[in-house]
Amino acid sequence: MERERIRKKLNDGIIGREKNFNSAVLASIIEIDGKLNFVLEKRSRNISQGGEISFPGGGWEDTDKNFEETAIRETVEELGILSKNIDILGKLGTLIIPAGVLVEVYVGEILCMIEDFNINLDEVEEILVIPVDYFKENPPKLAKITVQMYPHYKLEGKKIEFPAKHYNLPEKYHKPWNGRDREVYLYEYNGETIWGITADIIYEIINKII
Repeated sequence: MERERIRKKLNDGIIGREKNFNSAVLASIIEIDGKLNFVLEKRSRNISQGGEISFPGGGWEDTDKNFEETAIRETVEELGILSKNIDILGKLGTLIIPAGVLVEVYVGEILCMIEDFNINLDEVEEILVIPVDYFKENPPKLAKITVQMYPHYKLEGKKIEFPAKHYNLPEKYHKPWNGRDREVYLYEYNGETIWGITADIIYEIINKII
Protein backbone atom coordinates (compact mmCIF):
# COMPACT_ATOMS: atom_id res chain seq x y z
CA MET A 1 0.00 0.00 0.00
CA GLU A 2 1.09 3.59 -0.57
CA ARG A 3 1.25 4.42 3.13
CA GLU A 4 3.52 1.40 3.72
CA ARG A 5 5.91 2.64 1.04
CA ILE A 6 5.97 6.04 2.77
CA ARG A 7 6.43 4.45 6.19
CA LYS A 8 9.53 2.57 5.03
CA LYS A 9 11.19 5.73 3.72
CA LEU A 10 10.76 7.76 6.93
CA ASN A 11 14.09 7.66 8.75
CA ASP A 12 14.17 10.51 11.29
CA GLY A 13 17.10 12.20 9.55
CA ILE A 14 18.17 15.82 9.16
CA ILE A 15 15.95 17.69 6.72
CA GLY A 16 17.87 19.68 4.09
CA ARG A 17 21.26 18.15 4.86
CA GLU A 18 22.32 18.34 1.21
CA LYS A 19 21.96 22.15 1.23
CA ASN A 20 24.34 22.60 4.15
CA PHE A 21 28.09 22.31 4.68
CA ASN A 22 28.57 18.87 6.23
CA SER A 23 31.52 18.33 8.51
CA ALA A 24 32.78 16.24 11.42
CA VAL A 25 35.07 16.87 14.38
CA LEU A 26 36.80 14.67 16.93
CA ALA A 27 36.49 15.81 20.51
CA SER A 28 39.90 14.36 21.30
CA ILE A 29 40.90 13.25 24.78
CA ILE A 30 44.28 12.08 25.99
CA GLU A 31 45.20 10.56 29.35
CA ILE A 32 48.36 11.92 30.96
CA ASP A 33 49.49 10.72 34.42
CA GLY A 34 46.06 9.26 35.05
CA LYS A 35 44.22 12.51 34.22
CA LEU A 36 42.03 13.22 31.20
CA ASN A 37 42.86 16.18 28.98
CA PHE A 38 41.29 17.71 25.88
CA VAL A 39 43.58 18.04 22.86
CA LEU A 40 42.75 21.30 21.11
CA GLU A 41 44.27 23.16 18.17
CA LYS A 42 44.95 26.82 17.60
CA ARG A 43 44.24 27.26 13.91
CA SER A 44 46.93 28.68 11.61
CA ARG A 45 46.47 32.36 10.80
CA ASN A 46 46.34 31.82 7.04
CA ILE A 47 43.21 29.61 6.98
CA SER A 48 39.52 30.07 7.63
CA GLN A 49 38.87 30.87 11.30
CA GLY A 50 42.60 31.44 11.76
CA GLY A 51 43.70 32.02 15.34
CA GLU A 52 40.65 30.31 16.81
CA ILE A 53 40.77 27.24 19.02
CA SER A 54 39.03 24.07 17.90
CA PHE A 55 39.04 20.32 17.95
CA PRO A 56 40.47 18.51 14.90
CA GLY A 57 37.93 18.29 12.11
CA GLY A 58 36.75 19.52 8.75
CA GLY A 59 34.46 19.01 5.80
CA TRP A 60 33.11 15.70 4.55
CA GLU A 61 34.67 14.47 1.31
CA ASP A 62 33.24 12.11 -1.30
CA THR A 63 35.89 9.53 -0.47
CA ASP A 64 34.75 9.31 3.17
CA LYS A 65 32.58 6.27 3.88
CA ASN A 66 30.86 8.05 6.76
CA PHE A 67 31.28 11.02 9.10
CA GLU A 68 33.31 9.02 11.61
CA GLU A 69 35.85 8.48 8.86
CA THR A 70 35.81 12.22 8.17
CA ALA A 71 36.66 12.96 11.80
CA ILE A 72 39.49 10.40 11.83
CA ARG A 73 40.92 11.56 8.49
CA GLU A 74 40.98 15.20 9.56
CA THR A 75 42.57 14.33 12.91
CA VAL A 76 45.29 12.30 11.20
CA GLU A 77 45.99 15.14 8.76
CA GLU A 78 46.05 17.90 11.36
CA LEU A 79 47.78 16.23 14.32
CA GLY A 80 50.09 14.06 12.24
CA ILE A 81 49.30 10.83 14.05
CA LEU A 82 48.37 7.35 12.85
CA SER A 83 44.73 6.34 12.63
CA LYS A 84 45.50 3.28 14.78
CA ASN A 85 46.23 5.71 17.62
CA ILE A 86 42.65 7.02 17.61
CA ASP A 87 40.04 5.09 19.58
CA ILE A 88 36.53 6.33 18.75
CA LEU A 89 34.50 6.12 21.96
CA GLY A 90 31.22 7.10 20.32
CA LYS A 91 29.20 9.85 18.72
CA LEU A 92 28.23 12.83 20.86
CA GLY A 93 25.61 14.17 18.46
CA THR A 94 24.95 16.58 15.60
CA LEU A 95 25.49 20.29 16.03
CA ILE A 96 23.46 22.57 13.74
CA ILE A 97 24.89 26.05 13.16
CA PRO A 98 22.59 28.86 11.91
CA ALA A 99 25.13 29.72 9.19
CA GLY A 100 24.23 26.51 7.34
CA VAL A 101 26.79 24.15 8.87
CA LEU A 102 26.14 20.66 10.22
CA VAL A 103 28.80 19.23 12.52
CA GLU A 104 28.84 15.53 13.39
CA VAL A 105 30.69 15.27 16.71
CA TYR A 106 32.62 12.18 17.79
CA VAL A 107 34.53 11.62 21.02
CA GLY A 108 37.81 9.77 20.76
CA GLU A 109 40.88 8.94 22.82
CA ILE A 110 44.36 9.65 21.49
CA LEU A 111 46.50 6.62 22.33
CA CYS A 112 49.96 7.96 21.50
CA MET A 113 51.99 10.57 23.37
CA ILE A 114 51.97 14.28 22.59
CA GLU A 115 55.64 13.94 21.64
CA ASP A 116 54.55 11.67 18.78
CA PHE A 117 52.45 14.41 17.16
CA ASN A 118 53.70 15.86 13.88
CA ILE A 119 51.27 18.71 13.47
CA ASN A 120 50.43 20.14 10.06
CA LEU A 121 51.68 23.72 10.38
CA ASP A 122 49.68 24.75 7.33
CA GLU A 123 46.53 24.22 9.40
CA VAL A 124 47.62 24.14 13.04
CA GLU A 125 49.66 26.82 14.78
CA GLU A 126 49.99 25.00 18.08
CA ILE A 127 48.43 22.31 20.27
CA LEU A 128 46.73 23.05 23.58
CA VAL A 129 46.42 20.24 26.10
CA ILE A 130 43.94 21.34 28.74
CA PRO A 131 42.85 19.21 31.73
CA VAL A 132 39.20 18.20 31.61
CA ASP A 133 39.00 19.14 35.29
CA TYR A 134 39.70 22.77 34.36
CA PHE A 135 36.37 22.96 32.52
CA LYS A 136 34.60 21.25 35.42
CA GLU A 137 35.95 23.83 37.84
CA ASN A 138 35.54 26.87 35.55
CA PRO A 139 32.07 27.08 33.99
CA PRO A 140 31.81 29.14 30.80
CA LYS A 141 30.60 32.70 30.59
CA LEU A 142 27.41 33.20 28.63
CA ALA A 143 26.87 35.85 25.97
CA LYS A 144 24.27 36.48 23.28
CA ILE A 145 24.54 37.30 19.60
CA THR A 146 21.97 37.83 16.88
CA VAL A 147 22.39 36.09 13.55
CA GLN A 148 21.45 38.35 10.63
CA MET A 149 20.25 37.11 7.25
CA TYR A 150 21.15 38.95 4.05
CA PRO A 151 18.98 38.71 0.89
CA HIS A 152 21.95 38.04 -1.37
CA TYR A 153 25.08 35.93 -1.76
CA LYS A 154 28.38 36.39 -3.57
CA LEU A 155 29.52 34.35 -6.54
CA GLU A 156 32.99 35.04 -7.94
CA GLY A 157 32.93 38.48 -6.37
CA LYS A 158 29.51 39.35 -7.79
CA LYS A 159 26.51 39.95 -5.52
CA ILE A 160 23.49 37.83 -6.47
CA GLU A 161 20.22 39.16 -5.07
CA PHE A 162 17.60 36.97 -3.44
CA PRO A 163 14.43 37.35 -5.59
CA ALA A 164 12.14 38.40 -2.73
CA LYS A 165 10.32 41.05 -4.80
CA HIS A 166 9.91 38.77 -7.80
CA TYR A 167 8.15 36.15 -5.70
CA ASN A 168 6.13 38.78 -3.82
CA LEU A 169 7.52 37.76 -0.43
CA PRO A 170 6.83 40.00 2.58
CA GLU A 171 8.81 43.28 2.58
CA LYS A 172 10.96 42.27 5.54
CA TYR A 173 12.78 39.83 3.22
CA HIS A 174 13.72 42.61 0.79
CA LYS A 175 16.45 43.81 3.18
CA PRO A 176 18.59 42.20 5.93
CA TRP A 177 16.54 40.64 8.71
CA ASN A 178 17.42 39.24 12.11
CA GLY A 179 17.05 35.69 13.27
CA ARG A 180 16.55 34.75 16.90
CA ASP A 181 19.10 35.62 19.55
CA ARG A 182 21.65 32.87 20.07
CA GLU A 183 23.48 32.08 23.30
CA VAL A 184 27.21 31.35 23.09
CA TYR A 185 29.57 29.91 25.70
CA LEU A 186 33.03 31.34 26.29
CA TYR A 187 35.81 29.63 28.25
CA GLU A 188 39.02 31.49 29.12
CA TYR A 189 42.29 29.63 29.57
CA ASN A 190 45.80 31.11 29.86
CA GLY A 191 44.92 34.18 27.84
CA GLU A 192 43.05 32.22 25.16
CA THR A 193 39.29 32.18 24.55
CA ILE A 194 37.48 29.01 23.53
CA TRP A 195 34.03 29.70 22.14
CA GLY A 196 31.53 28.82 19.43
CA ILE A 197 31.26 25.23 18.26
CA THR A 198 34.20 24.09 20.39
CA ALA A 199 32.77 25.56 23.59
CA ASP A 200 29.38 23.98 22.87
CA ILE A 201 31.02 20.56 22.49
CA ILE A 202 33.08 20.92 25.66
CA TYR A 203 30.03 22.07 27.64
CA GLU A 204 28.02 19.08 26.40
CA ILE A 205 30.77 16.61 27.32
CA ILE A 206 31.42 18.11 30.76
CA ASN A 207 27.76 18.34 31.74
CA LYS A 208 26.37 15.14 30.23
CA ILE A 209 29.21 12.67 29.75
CA ILE A 210 32.09 13.12 32.18
